[in-house]
Amino acid sequence: MIHSVFLATLSTIACSKEIVKSGLEKPSNLISQSDKDLLNLTLTGSNAAPSQHLVYSFTSDAILKMSKIKITNTAKTEYFSVLNYNGGYMGLQDTPDLRYGTSNIMLASLWDKNTATNNLAFYSYLDSKTIASRFGGEGDGQKTLNPYNWTLNTWYNMVIRSWKENGKIYIANFVQDLSTGKWLHTSTIGREASAGYLGSGTGTFLENWVGDNPNYDGRFHRKAFLKDNWNLSINNVWEKSNSRYFSANDNDSVRNGQFDRAFNVGYNSTEDAYFMEHGGSTTPDPAFGTGRVLNLPAQAGQGNAPELTTIENSYSTVRYHNNKLIVSWGINENKSPQLSYKLELLNASGSVIQTQEKIKPEKRVDTLSSSLTSGNYTVRITLTDIFNQQAPSKLIPLTIFSANDTYKIKNVSSGKYLTVRDNSTANAAQIVQYSNSISDSQKWKIVAGSAGYALVNVASSKSIDIPGSIDDINTGLIQYTNSTNQNQQWTINFLESNNTVYIKTILSKGYIIDNPGSSTSDNTQVVLYSINNNIGTNNQKWVLEKQ
Repeated sequence: MIHSVFLATLSTIACSKEIVKSGLEKPSNLISQSDKDLLNLTLTGSNAAPSQHLVYSFTSDAILKMSKIKITNTAKTEYFSVLNYNGGYMGLQDTPDLRYGTSNIMLASLWDKNTATNNLAFYSYLDSKTIASRFGGEGDGQKTLNPYNWTLNTWYNMVIRSWKENGKIYIANFVQDLSTGKWLHTSTIGREASAGYLGSGTGTFLENWVGDNPNYDGRFHRKAFLKDNWNLSINNVWEKSNSRYFSANDNDSVRNGQFDRAFNVGYNSTEDAYFMEHGGSTTPDPAFGTGRVLNLPAQAGQGNAPELTTIENSYSTVRYHNNKLIVSWGINENKSPQLSYKLELLNASGSVIQTQEKIKPEKRVDTLSSSLTSGNYTVRITLTDIFNQQAPSKLIPLTIFSANDTYKIKNVSSGKYLTVRDNSTANAAQIVQYSNSISDSQKWKIVAGSAGYALVNVASSKSIDIPGSIDDINTGLIQYTNSTNQNQQWTINFLESNNTVYIKTILSKGYIIDNPGSSTSDNTQVVLYSINNNIGTNNQKWVLEKQ
């Protein structure tokens, strides 16, 4: 009974049309891509490759579902749905719709909780290339489409990760290209929560959604391999399926026409994967007899848990201004994707004085509102990935400046110090690097302004200045009479190494102070330059030495 209910749900999914036909490619000469294509047939009516389903049964409800797919044969109007779950589905599609820049897209959809009462599905995050829209047909909901440009004969790892918050369930959609290791979070969709999460059953289907056009119908052979289908239970236990069965739709003979029995499934020991195929000259395995349903064996090489990487925090920075602590970080896109983060502010004795924790897979910057007195603090950043694994926490030392404190500012690459050239007190004197000395022309006060900090020289009482507010690459820096202008305002961005920062203009281009060419020469004028590697290279990093 469970199987029949779940299959009925999958059948409804398979019939949902996900393209706008006004954007279709024009008919063209048919080109064979498989030795099973049957291009020379003369057919009338509808002749679709039969929709088919592979259904996995698991013990427990899942917060995460994961499966790998490799498509070896395709044709337009084909949907390779990889993960079907309670309320939605996601997979790869070959569409003739030209609006997306590629035929090979990734699609993730979620049905409304109740369309009639306006209890609708929604999206909370879209990748910069992902497009969101409503879908209708047999049910209504929210779909997201990414021009992923998947390729034949490449394995992809596809993951959906769910969580609940404020009475809603959210489902984040991820894909990993296993030839490169790179992950992409394409979208997060959601709706009002029901009991449970993604459900214990998982489905996969192949659908040829246009059967009455000879450019797209069942004369073309489609095939995909599938393996390593996992559930992560609500108790954080990995489960593989207890049983698996295949079914080709039993009531679509009119739609399928010539190709009603052009379906097949099996297990390939070389790939250690199941395969599904339909269309063209495909015929069922003799094990089907005259039927359309077949049970499948367990995948031999699946193991007891998936092989996973762990999320990696690739860089972290912290800056403070106007009672706001702004924390930024990045992740390695070839490691497991982020699910959540925890930010903790520690005082000088190591006690936690503020915490902020959020489930936001896409977020890489957040702000803590904190009124801090001058002194030393630490920010601790802890990231958790979609598989509930934690990266080692990063500790970022932070100084809240007092207007009375003075600092020397040393370049990490050269070991030389920011200095006013020739100890000048004149406007437009160059800011250079110079060997360490006792001169006040190497000492600076870091003074809070309305939008950033001024770097005020102790000897001249003038501020480091971008001349004429021309914030171009290689603009040489000078000193000038103090003002409230933005060309004298900087953000001080703390890095993991103690008292090490990069110094960024608040002008629109956001360039940073740079020792050009990593010079080791005295009197090299420092310049503006674009930041390298998100946190600067050593010639762009500076150590604050309190005097």
